[in-house]
Amino acid sequence: MSKILLIIGIALAVTGALMFISDFLPVDFLNQSSEESYLKIEASNSFSLKSYRLHFLVVGILFLLAYKFKNVIDF
Repeated sequence: MSKILLIIGIALAVTGALMFISDFLPVDFLNQSSEESYLKIEASNSFSLKSYRLHFLVVGILFLLAYKFKNVIDF
């Protein structure tokens, strides 16, 4: 059970952090365009996992804290 907390916690925390970091990349990062544009336009009514990036990060950190204090929680 404790290894599962560690693996899921690391995966969620890294995913959340990478989602925040990806906001700083230019829009045409892979296309190597001459003009760098940092404005990302997205429809407000579409589903996107980026809207849950804070949730991924917080839940991942909570899982890592639960793993760290597993003796106190009594897993």
